[in-house]
Amino acid sequence: MTTLTYRGHGKTLTSGEGRFVLADYARRLVLAWTRWQTAREIEAMPFDIRKDIGWPSTDDNKHRTV
Repeated sequence: MTTLTYRGHGKTLTSGEGRFVLADYARRLVLAWTRWQTAREIEAMPFDIRKDIGWPSTDDNKHRTV
């Protein structure tokens, strides 16, 4: 059985518990990558479509009417 000790936390994980920590990290990594991909796809849309779906734009000053 493998035992891992993390500095500063005072926690000791056995190999069975470590699997869940790694799986949680992998899940969060996939979710972050998916969010990033979705944001990239939305930013690639034309301004009018992004405006229609309510996506905040960094170039609002350029398209704002005064």
